[in-house]
Formats: sequence, C-alpha cells, structure tokens
Amino acid sequence: MVHFRLLDPSHPNYHEKKIVLPVHEIRHVKSSNGTIEERIFIKTTLELYGRRYETELSLTDRKSMKYPMLIGRRFLEGHFLVDVALSYQSLKKQKV
Repeated sequence: MVHFRLLDPSHPNYHEKKIVLPVHEIRHVKSSNGTIEERIFIKTTLELYGRRYETELSLTDRKSMKYPMLIGRRFLEGHFLVDVALSYQSLKKQKV
C-alpha cells in the first residue's frame, strides 16, 4: 500500500487529502530533468469532460512545480486531440 496526499489548492475538496491505495507497480522513469528515478505507480479512474477512464499514474513530489499533476502522452493518445497552440490558462479564460 502507498500513502500520499494530493496537493492542489484549486480543488479544496482534494487539497491535502490523504489517499491510501495499493501499489500497482514500481518502475524506473526518466524525469523531466533527465535523471532516472524509481516511481510508484497506482491504478485509478480519471474523470475528464464527464467521461471516466481507467489509467495508471506515477507518484512523485510536485509541490514545487507549476502543475500538481501531468497527464501523459500514452493516456492522451487515442482519447484526445491536443491543440499545442493553446495553454491551460487560455482555456480557463475562454470559459469565463
């Protein structure tokens, strides 16, 4: 089992919430800075735009990073078309 806390102040229902889930797998992953680190993977369900998707997520400390969570290319492939000309911030402004 793995114990972790979600860190996302923009979602008060989940921010600092303690989660306990079974470890799905432990693998070596190359991080964004090029170093290889051992990460724990969990299986979970993501809900995006009203649809639920079973996926696996790797856990890493992102408290000093801009985004609390990243969605990987493998998950997006076959489910979504990504417009790289847009940013998350520009999408938030469009919904106002």
